[in-house]
Amino acid sequence: MSDRPSIPQARAVSSYIADGARIAAILIIWGVISAVFTYGVSDLGLPFERVWLQLGQLFAVTGVLNAVLYLLYRTIDYWREAA
Repeated sequence: MSDRPSIPQARAVSSYIADGARIAAILIIWGVISAVFTYGVSDLGLPFERVWLQLGQLFAVTGVLNAVLYLLYRTIDYWREAA
């Protein structure tokens, strides 16, 4: 048997807070971009109003998927580091 514990050592709390702040920043940036297209550009009366609304929704979904991708990346990184 190996001398390694089955549960890896916990990281510092500041490491988890930094990761949470990065995820929040990703969501805020994409949320602002989405809001600009959903509520800003589409309300100006420009042609193709529906396209601007859909583009805003696309940016919102992109931001959520980007945050999920970052979360998966960090999970794999922690797992590989512990192995």
